Amino acid sequence: MKIKVNKIALKLSIFASLFVLGIIAAMTWILLQQGEQLMISEMKLRSIAYARSAGEAISPQLDIFTLHFNTQEMLKEKGVEYAVILDAGSKILSHTDSQKIGGIDAGPVARLASEARTPLVQQYSSHGVSYFDISAPVFSGNRRTGTVHIGSTQAAVASSLKDAKQKVLVIAGFAIILDMLGTILIVGWMLRPLPVLARAARAVGEGRLDMQIGFTMKDEIGQLTEAFNQMVVSLREKEMIRNTFGRYMSKEVVDGFLNGKVSLELGGGELKEMTVLMSDIRGFTEFSEKLPPQEVVHLLNRYFTEMVQAIGANGGTVDKFIGDAILAVFGWPMPRQDHEKLAVDAALDMKARLAVLNTSLIKEGRKPIAIGIAINSGKAVAGNIGSQEKVQYTVIGDAVNVASRMESANKDYGTDLIVSQPVYLATKNYFKFKDIGEKPVRGRTEPVHIYQVLGHKLNRQA
Repeated sequence: MKIKVNKIALKLSIFASLFVLGIIAAMTWILLQQGEQLMISEMKLRSIAYARSAGEAISPQLDIFTLHFNTQEMLKEKGVEYAVILDAGSKILSHTDSQKIGGIDAGPVARLASEARTPLVQQYSSHGVSYFDISAPVFSGNRRTGTVHIGSTQAAVASSLKDAKQKVLVIAGFAIILDMLGTILIVGWMLRPLPVLARAARAVGEGRLDMQIGFTMKDEIGQLTEAFNQMVVSLREKEMIRNTFGRYMSKEVVDGFLNGKVSLELGGGELKEMTVLMSDIRGFTEFSEKLPPQEVVHLLNRYFTEMVQAIGANGGTVDKFIGDAILAVFGWPMPRQDHEKLAVDAALDMKARLAVLNTSLIKEGRKPIAIGIAINSGKAVAGNIGSQEKVQYTVIGDAVNVASRMESANKDYGTDLIVSQPVYLATKNYFKFKDIGEKPVRGRTEPVHIYQVLGHKLNRQA
């Protein structure tokens, strides 16, 4: 039995198929171009953040450990093949290939980058491999102190777009087959975006931000799918910013920037009640002098990983790393009524995690790490601190200064975890303390009443 094909429907389906195929081909080209530009833009953001951290480590005093740490961290980023920090004279201060450290990069790529005042993207080939080199100048104030380079291969860029190509091809083939079924199926094909949109919305709700609806129509359904695609693109861009800058500042602060709850303007700090935790490694200078820089960086990474996890698990925010010291705050930027208790819980968790880490270090034949922790509660200013060239969102104030001074006093009292009286009064029902008494603290005229934390109470009171 022959199936009679309506010629008008056949012509319409062929015309529609060619039309859709042309649109998809154009979309494919645009998506690939945008995908490549998006990845390069992301690399530019990484290079700017890399340059900022390098500037802090170069001036006013060269901190080679921080330079190597930042360089090795960049190698963990998606698509990064190499990372380099050059000084103003093109001398290699840090490189993911340690054998190149100390040499001079006099190549054309480095020369052009050293002359640029803004991030620069260059393409070059080496040993038959095509590279993208993204560079950014390093400034200390108004003085240029060097240049950072991040390299990615064109193969890495193409690989990141592989999924997009496959999805577009699948959508193209599926759309053309539907068109060829004829006029009878056109209506069903036009309505098909509705269940697709529902599935995509559920997928986005589960955290999949790679969803895109590939149907292009000019009716109400088309407007709905276009709005959905724009929403997903916006969410994906915000997630990219959050993930990128979340490595250099707390995710809570990044969320505040994106939601407009935290101002990007210089100054305008807000006085807030919070709890400050300061920790430091004992004898780190002597400790680091006995190890190669790479081992010091590796060991610090292991240590910081455990400590940051302990702080985050208890609702804290790491404000900054100061060498081997950690400054963390509780009750900021998200206010919490129990920020004092959260800080003490985090400190005890840090000690527990450190004990496990030290067990591993001893088995490896290494010396265990000893730390001191101090916790203080009070008012501090949270806001953008710095200059027009460099801004850091941080906390400053007497509460922070007292915590720092108390931490260094651990060595005088033979303790490793102490708190001030405001923290003691807020948490005495939850933890056991030893009263050390009022002690003078450097930089303050009045003494500070200090308590040593002995651990959790067996029967914690509400």
